[in-house]
Amino acid sequence: MKKILMTLAAVAVAATMNAQVWVGGEVGFTSSHVNGIGTENIFTIKPEIGYSLTDNVDLALAIGYTHASDKINKNLGGGKFYANSFEINPYLRYKFVKAGNFFAFIDGGINYATTHYKSVSSNENEFGVSIVPGIAYAVSDKVTLVSHLGEGLYFNHQWMKDEYRVNNVGLRLFNGISFGAYYNF
Repeated sequence: MKKILMTLAAVAVAATMNAQVWVGGEVGFTSSHVNGIGTENIFTIKPEIGYSLTDNVDLALAIGYTHASDKINKNLGGGKFYANSFEINPYLRYKFVKAGNFFAFIDGGINYATTHYKSVSSNENEFGVSIVPGIAYAVSDKVTLVSHLGEGLYFNHQWMKDEYRVNNVGLRLFNGISFGAYYNF
């Protein structure tokens, strides 16, 4: 058994020495205050690991966690509400324009997320597919800065057991910009 494990470890190390493996992700915080209604704070962390199949195609996996908290003003009944969401997002990245250290790309992937609300007994679930554009800048051979433009072109299906089912289709390019960084091995 030890020989098999050592052989598998040696193969994994050899594969990553010749391959382009990267790790990184995104971290975000949003705070919104609406006069007369209340305040919402959202914290997100989304680490990623990727593998360059060719110079133009990467295969990656992102796993995310989001915590949202809402505080409603007393004149509307008051109260605090919390939600925690976990997601998994495998995707393919196609790099199609390169100019110096800059490159543009499209990420096409699938997404599954589940959200637990403090005040609700069952979880909200979501399954979707998306195509999201982005740009990147290679600071060095080891560090790349990445930005995604909005939510891109997407379809998702949301449901909560015995409550509702909703399908969404859309194109959102400039509703938000996210930033991240990757370390290339």
